[in-house]
Amino acid sequence: MSSERTLQGYIEAVASSAPAPGGGSVVGVIGALSAALGQMVLNFTEATDAEGAGRREGLLAGLQACQTRLMQGASDDEAAYQGYRDAADLPRGTVEEKAARKIAMQTALLTATDVPLAMAEQAARLAVLLVEVAQIGNRHLATDAALGALLAETTLRGALLNVRGNAALLRDADKARHYREAADRLETEGRRAAATALEIASSI
Repeated sequence: MSSERTLQGYIEAVASSAPAPGGGSVVGVIGALSAALGQMVLNFTEATDAEGAGRREGLLAGLQACQTRLMQGASDDEAAYQGYRDAADLPRGTVEEKAARKIAMQTALLTATDVPLAMAEQAARLAVLLVEVAQIGNRHLATDAALGALLAETTLRGALLNVRGNAALLRDADKARHYREAADRLETEGRRAAATALEIASSI
């Protein structure tokens, strides 16, 4: 989602018959909103001492970094999908053209898999940060912290759907296995953290 596009314009673009933005881009926007909710909770949270203030500022910086990277991921996903479509549209009238097209599509697939993997990594990090937000955040905003945790898990799971779907199309078995293993690791770590954050926030 580019900074020039309004939220309404983005929603209309998602709803249109255009191939992008699609689910991969939406995942990034959802993750950015999750990070923004975490920041909101902290911005309404008063620190009682210097140590608490330092922890709060560190969390705010971490959440802002996640938000920025996830928003960039939303734009990167649109570009990656367009790159794959461009490769698929290459001529295939001759044996040489068909071979070049296959190589281009596989190269584009790597990019299209790296992008959601990077978003999944940010989502897993976001979930860990939200555990701390739930622990120290303003109790009156516990439901916002809980929603942030839910959105972080949605971001993670959505990004991993794309990682695994694209990895299944790769002809390089070693690279496909690398992506699957990374996806499994991130899912375990991220979903555990998101569940913890949700449990803490929901119990307040």
